[in-house]
Amino acid sequence: MASKRDRRLRDWKEIAAFFGRDERTVRRWEQQRGLPVHRISGGARSLVFAYTDELEAWLRGGEPAQQDEAAPPPAELVAAPPAMPETVAMAAAPKSVGSRRVLVFGAIAMLLAALAGALVTRDVVAPPQRMIYRPESRVQDLYLDAVYHLGTRQADGFTHAIQLLTEATTLDPHYADAYVKLAEAYNTISQFTLMPANEAYPRAVAAAERAITLDPDNAGAYAALAFTTFYWTKDFPRSRELFERAIRLDPNAAQTHHWYALTLMVSGEVGTPLAEISRAQELNPESRAIVANKALILFYAGRVDDAVMILQQLAKAEPNLRSPPEYLATIYLDQGRFTDFLREYRRAAEIANNAARLAIADAAEKGLREAGGEGLLSAMYAEQIRQFERNLEPAYKVAGTAAMLGRKDEAIGYIQEAVRRKEEDMLGIRIEPPFRALWSDARYRAIVEQQGFRPVQVPGA
Repeated sequence: MASKRDRRLRDWKEIAAFFGRDERTVRRWEQQRGLPVHRISGGARSLVFAYTDELEAWLRGGEPAQQDEAAPPPAELVAAPPAMPETVAMAAAPKSVGSRRVLVFGAIAMLLAALAGALVTRDVVAPPQRMIYRPESRVQDLYLDAVYHLGTRQADGFTHAIQLLTEATTLDPHYADAYVKLAEAYNTISQFTLMPANEAYPRAVAAAERAITLDPDNAGAYAALAFTTFYWTKDFPRSRELFERAIRLDPNAAQTHHWYALTLMVSGEVGTPLAEISRAQELNPESRAIVANKALILFYAGRVDDAVMILQQLAKAEPNLRSPPEYLATIYLDQGRFTDFLREYRRAAEIANNAARLAIADAAEKGLREAGGEGLLSAMYAEQIRQFERNLEPAYKVAGTAAMLGRKDEAIGYIQEAVRRKEEDMLGIRIEPPFRALWSDARYRAIVEQQGFRPVQVPGA
């Protein structure tokens, strides 16, 4: 069991409790007196942690006077050493893990930002023999704890995982697998939190590139890079190459097969995505995300009943998991099961704490009561437009409802707006059920091809 001197405090509340003061006071100490507090790279300023032994060392240097909180800090507590270039600072840092942990997280952010410029255009030659890197036990524990939190698929889980992984890479900047998991976290965090994709994805690329630099045969790093290449830079052929390279390096990585299956599904393929997601499930049968996405792939493959059964069971077993009600809402709306659609749509909005979607659900429910399915769609469309104008609903979603209502010109207009805004949802443009009504429209077909997808095959054409 870790001693008090080795303990990690995870937020301002715990730091304040350590000193027996309020949060405002310890925040001021950080700003005015150099209290050693660490921040997550790319996170909100409120996401902090500290080590008790560093706080105790700071106290030994001169505890703030309790009777005069406003007194100016002693000079020795605020004097800062001259700034050094990052590479010099890293070279001068002590080699022990205990000393490395005092590195400011800004150095990690600078490192990742520099690495982001290297993106995905180069091939790294693998060494003749891969060396297995073993971190110290404390760093390994942080890594394993982060992997657990990533697996929760919850917003706070992603945030905490990034905190732990940032700490692990600060303590041991040579731990490639920790950078891989950091890339995985940034690849998916924008789906679960308010972090914008254009902030998360560059960090994912930088972390994956750093992992490859440290370990050129790291399959997970290539898989993470493949994911970002598909969803952010939208270089689909390059993404496929990277996924296939990752699979060659490690055929038994469930995460790689899982992600590869999703990209193939979005591209409009049928058989291969199902084979890949089934392989992922064989390798990791306990993954809730894999089970949910297998159901989604089954739906797009035409096996609707199988998909619904899996999602209903998963929703019952994991009531706080957002993907089952989201996917069920998509399926039920496509089938015209409007009451079931509303129930699942509202549930997904509640889990995500999305007030805009809850307002849309309220409007749609009223429309259903007053005028049936057509009333639901019309009321939903009107509320979506209101939320879109407040930047709380993507243009892509508005376009889908317009298409279902037969308002093709309006649907095309909102799709074009989604393209202009570079909305991430646009990756579903080729396969999403609402857009079937536009398959024969030359404008829609042109947009599909402009997005890098193969042409839509119109039945009977």
